[in-house]
Amino acid sequence: MKVDLAAPSREPLQGRSRASFERMVDAAAKLLVERGNDEFTLADVSRAGKVSIGSIYCRFDSKDDLIRAVQVRALADIDSDQASGIAQAVSEAGSLVDLVGRLVESIAEVLRKHSAILRPFMLRATTDAIVAGVGKKSYAVTEQQFHEALLARRDEIRHPDPERAINSLFRIVYAAVARYLGFGSSTDAAWEGDWRVLKEDLAAMSSAFLRHPPRD
Repeated sequence: MKVDLAAPSREPLQGRSRASFERMVDAAAKLLVERGNDEFTLADVSRAGKVSIGSIYCRFDSKDDLIRAVQVRALADIDSDQASGIAQAVSEAGSLVDLVGRLVESIAEVLRKHSAILRPFMLRATTDAIVAGVGKKSYAVTEQQFHEALLARRDEIRHPDPERAINSLFRIVYAAVARYLGFGSSTDAAWEGDWRVLKEDLAAMSSAFLRHPPRD
């Protein structure tokens, strides 16, 4: 079944209607961050955003639609930050090792910066196909940028299959950072260990994987 990833809201373009719309989305985002989940009502959004329930239903068919609109806006910010960080890493890196370290640092710090809003969406994605689909699309964008940045250094990579190696690295780095930040259905491992050490070790392992061919 094809999942419709379009934002379900009826978003106004200007004026007081636009301001009211932004208050609704801001209020829902604030509640998601404060509670760490989506266990709130539209009445809570109404109070927090100083908008009427009727106004909310003029813009959104349901609380689910409102939450999905929050996700679209949040991921736009995250995607922009990831793209900027990766571009800066590429422009400043002097070697493959340096580039890997900068990429790991940038991706990890962007996820950490936005972790409070990402966490409830990661939880919701286990039961909401639309939220899961939008999240996967955002993930794929960053994965592709990471892939292109490292593949441009193909001549420095000793692994016999650079594309496979890069794809594996991104999944490993993302999964390790996500676990540390408490994304997903289980948050038991959140904030375990030293953040700086995690980033340094991920960068070192990733560099070694790319620079040394596997043993026969």
